[in-house]
Amino acid sequence: MHGTYCLDFTDKILFIEELESDPEMVSHSLYQMKQNGVFNKIKGIWVGNCKGTIALEKILLDTLEKDNTFAIIKSDNFGHTDKKQVIPIGTMARIDTKKEEKIQLLEPCVLE
Repeated sequence: MHGTYCLDFTDKILFIEELESDPEMVSHSLYQMKQNGVFNKIKGIWVGNCKGTIALEKILLDTLEKDNTFAIIKSDNFGHTDKKQVIPIGTMARIDTKKEEKIQLLEPCVLE
């Protein structure tokens, strides 16, 4: 994940979801992200829709091994599902796991 085409994960909230994938493949992908320092840069993770036999949350927590200092929230309202949440990519937001509404937008996401 180094070089010209690498995404900048600094101070971002990472959205992840998974459908019907092999747990070993998901684990490999998450460990690759860990080895490339992604989890050292992000401010939080939002876990979305997961179907099938995969336990994405367990694989994620096993990968992090208590190394994370950021919030992790789970909801089934984004991703490949009938009930979808609009996620304004690029909008400043905050995760607060102690509040009923876990995600708070810090700036307008619709231009007038």
